[in-house]
Amino acid sequence: MFHKKSVFAKLILPILMMLLLSNLSGCGNKPNNNENPSSGGFVPPTPTGSQNTAKPATPSPGEAITYDNYLQVKLDSTYNDVKSILGSGRKVTDTNPDIFSYIWKVSDGKTVNIQFNKEKVVSKTQAMLGKTTSTLTVDQFNKLTKGMTFDQVVSILGPDYQESSLKKSGNGVRRVVMWMKPDTTNVTVALQDDKVIDLYNFLK
Repeated sequence: MFHKKSVFAKLILPILMMLLLSNLSGCGNKPNNNENPSSGGFVPPTPTGSQNTAKPATPSPGEAITYDNYLQVKLDSTYNDVKSILGSGRKVTDTNPDIFSYIWKVSDGKTVNIQFNKEKVVSKTQAMLGKTTSTLTVDQFNKLTKGMTFDQVVSILGPDYQESSLKKSGNGVRRVVMWMKPDTTNVTVALQDDKVIDLYNFLK
């Protein structure tokens, strides 16, 4: 019996040693998942199917109707571009099928109106969204003149203004900007290509 066990041990031990050595040498040569075995360079991990590729949800109008979002809407944007910023609006059609508007309105009177021509934004207006100013006087208004640049107007009336409308006009852009006090009295300035063309004093 002892002789049989001795023979068995002599046969099995070398086999076990060979298997062990084979495993150890294999571990040392196994390529890293982030390395390219042929070039030795780094290869980014392959994305898995569990990644979230869903598009962001369209914002709800009550949360999206803000002055900052109004400013994000650019001339020549599409409705889908605008919808991604303001959410879904209410469509208002015109007699001309190429011209239509969308209105965004919330209960406190805040409103955005965007007009499209051939699917592209050609004008936008807002009401009750921008900031107000507490320092606005008739004397300041009297210093304004037609032909001034927008920066010159700001230097007189201050930086607390709000754009109330922007639209294509001929080959240029017409912009209406308002300096409004908390009681809604205001000074309104109309500009064509950044130059003053009209001035309106609505102060008490």
